Amino acid sequence: MHITDSEEGLVAYAFVQDVAASWEQYGRVAAALVEPAPVGLLLHVAGPTDEGFRTIDIWESEEAWGRFQAERLAPAIAALGGPARPEPTFRDVQARHIVFGEAITAQVCRQKERSRRDIRRRSTPGQGSREMENQDP
Repeated sequence: MHITDSEEGLVAYAFVQDVAASWEQYGRVAAALVEPAPVGLLLHVAGPTDEGFRTIDIWESEEAWGRFQAERLAPAIAALGGPARPEPTFRDVQARHIVFGEAITAQVCRQKERSRRDIRRRSTPGQGSREMENQDP
């Protein structure tokens, strides 16, 4: 599946960020930020580099990124002693064409189905307790 800016006026916001901090430091910040997933986040990828770590994000909009940065990211970084020095290298992109591979499309469909089942299970009185009773020890 692919989306271009001619469909529904999509203009996603993406960026690549190189941070001169350890992978362990990334882990401490990320642990406070991943659950629940931020509203508007489409994709987040991170990994260690020789200089620290790199993140690649795709957001529904620059505004969604800005809200996350102000409401969740900045407080988490401040709680750990402030931003890395030197300042991270930040390169933004106004994404106008996004391609989702079959694997991610299938994963999203599976996640939606799990969410629907969870909602149905929660909305059925007593369903959760019967399921627990019927499980083998």
